[in-house]
Amino acid sequence: MKKSKMNKTAVKDCIFGGLMELSRNHRFYYHSSVGSNYSHWTEDGKEAVLEFLAEMGPLMRAAEEMDLDARAKEMVLKELKS
Repeated sequence: MKKSKMNKTAVKDCIFGGLMELSRNHRFYYHSSVGSNYSHWTEDGKEAVLEFLAEMGPLMRAAEEMDLDARAKEMVLKELKS
């Protein structure tokens, strides 16, 4: 599997955008004009969200690893410059 180069901000935007798109589709999310207490994911929506998160999970982990690696390199360089 190809390793992702997306940073955490890009992954967060993808997750937010993907969930927003799913929530705009009436097949996946029932939005009640009465109030949020009456809004809910449909059964198809629950399945779609789980599948979406299963796909995004590896991207989230890769982005976190890239971030940690970058911070570690930055700390080493900072120490070497001191």
